[in-house]
Amino acid sequence: MPLPYGFIQTPDSRIIVDPEKANIVRTIYQQYLSGMSLGRIADFLFEQQILSPKGKSRWTQPVLSNILSNQKYIGYIVSFDDFFLAQGEKGRRSNIDEDTNKRKATRYNSQSVLSGLLVCAECSHNYRRITRPSGEIVWRCANRVEHGKKFCKHSPSIAEEQIKNLLCEKLNMRTFDDQKIKDRVDRILIHSDSNLQIELQQTEYFELLLN
Repeated sequence: MPLPYGFIQTPDSRIIVDPEKANIVRTIYQQYLSGMSLGRIADFLFEQQILSPKGKSRWTQPVLSNILSNQKYIGYIVSFDDFFLAQGEKGRRSNIDEDTNKRKATRYNSQSVLSGLLVCAECSHNYRRITRPSGEIVWRCANRVEHGKKFCKHSPSIAEEQIKNLLCEKLNMRTFDDQKIKDRVDRILIHSDSNLQIELQQTEYFELLLN
C-alpha cells in the first residue's frame, strides 16, 4: 500500500516525514480552515505549480478531501486540533451548496425528515438514525459512530420518539407533521448536556431540554 502523501520510506525501511510535502499538507489544512473551498485550493496549488501526489499538474477534490480526512497525519504533520477542526468543517460543509451558500435541498431525501437537521454542537457533524437490537430508534453523532470518542467525546444519543414529542410540543403540532418540519425548521443543534437548540427558518430558535 502506498504511503500517504507527506511521508517517505528511507533505504533502511523507516517511515519518516518529507518536510517539503508536509508543509504542503499543512497549507491545505490552513487554507481549508480559513474557509477556502476544495476547488479553490486545487487552483492555488496549480498556480503555485505544486504537483499532485501522482505527479499531475492538477489536484482533484477527492484527493484533497482524503488528505483532510487522513488520521495518519495527526501528531506528525498536523496537530490534533487542526485535524479535529477540519472534520467539523467538512461536516458543516456537507450540507452547504458552496455556489449559493445555502443548505442543499437533498437533506430531506432520506427516510426521515430529521436527516440533515440534527447537528452535533460539539463537532458539527450530522446525527445518524440508528435502530437498536431492541427496535428502539435513536440518533447518534455520525462522527462519533465512525471514529469513536477520540473525535467527539460528549455527544449524547437521543431517542427519536423524544425528539418528535418535543417538536410537537414546541411547534404546537397535535401529531408529528413532516411537511411542517420541512417548512419551519432550519436545523437542530444537539448539545452535550442533551439540550436541543431548534433554529427556525426565520432564524428564531427554541432551547429544549431532554430530561
